[in-house]
Amino acid sequence: MNLNKDPFLAVSNSIKNHYLEDWQKSNKKIVGHYYTYIPEELLHAANLLSFRIKATGHEDTDLGDVYMVRFTCLFVRATLDMALRGLYDFLDGLFICNSCDHSRRMFELFDLKVFNRESFQKKVPRFYISLPHIITDEGFEWYKKEVEELKEEIEKNYNLKTITDEELFDSIKIYNKNRHLLREIHKYRIRDSPKINGTEALQISMANSSVPKDIANQELERILNLLKDSEGLKTDSKRVMLIGSEVDDINFTKLIEDSGGIIVSDFLCFGTRNFLDDVRLEDRNNPLESISKRLYYRMSCPRMMDDHQRRLDFLKDEIKQAKVDGIILQRINNCDLHGCDNMLYVHELKELDLPILNIDREFFQADTTRLQTRIEAFIEMIS
Repeated sequence: MNLNKDPFLAVSNSIKNHYLEDWQKSNKKIVGHYYTYIPEELLHAANLLSFRIKATGHEDTDLGDVYMVRFTCLFVRATLDMALRGLYDFLDGLFICNSCDHSRRMFELFDLKVFNRESFQKKVPRFYISLPHIITDEGFEWYKKEVEELKEEIEKNYNLKTITDEELFDSIKIYNKNRHLLREIHKYRIRDSPKINGTEALQISMANSSVPKDIANQELERILNLLKDSEGLKTDSKRVMLIGSEVDDINFTKLIEDSGGIIVSDFLCFGTRNFLDDVRLEDRNNPLESISKRLYYRMSCPRMMDDHQRRLDFLKDEIKQAKVDGIILQRINNCDLHGCDNMLYVHELKELDLPILNIDREFFQADTTRLQTRIEAFIEMIS
């Protein structure tokens, strides 16, 4: 089955879409965030549409380079460049956390240079949430307090009545269902005969982060039913796991899959890390605490300094489950966090006796020929 022309997947190819336009026509607000440690269930309970900021299709950083030096992450510079050009003017709020030093700087830069442009008249609230870099009980109490204060700031800035526990529970159910559907789709990806490739999986994930969750759940259910009734992909491509930095453009995954590989699993921000963990509903007295627990104790990205072993254990299990033939580690240039983790994985995953390719790359596909040559050579060496 080929989902290439599916209308829902097509949402991933651009920043704005008709779902966002319909949402704002109803006098409802859209808020942007960079990474996955922002409590989206809380935003949903406040009737705010959570939109994951991406730089899909953008290939210029001239304006962003004025304010961020060249050794800053090119993904972050690209999103700043887009914002300075007005491509994110539709946002009614911005949520930032200290996920990495590069994206954290967006809190000041959006205020000083994006929302302060002479041509920009709208007042856009900004919110900052601080997250510890290690996982401890004390760290959780810190983060939980940050989320509680964030709730109060949302209510104040958007002139809302108190966000109730019932509203939070309703949002938790919708988001848990969303993650469940993504996990069910993922099962069709890791089968012996996959029914979906890595490029399509990436498009689903990006589209899912760009539309209201009730609509996303309907679309994911539709896609899941299509996959149930379809035959597996007829391919003898080598089964690859993709690990590392932000990937929000299908040109990179297509490069791998056009070179003789099929990405049967991943460990990416727009990938498996989004849907591995649910909010647990045992505590009916404090849904906000349950949301905070899920985010704080979830399967982490490399910004969590003391959690590398858990990430490694997940990778080993997933590589076995997906029957991976080869591993591609990649990082955007100047992404120190993924660079450190990838360096460790090169040595730690050798015990699996699988070929490993570790590459540094530009965020834009400017070095396509070099990358294609290396990837094709890697795929060919897989026995």
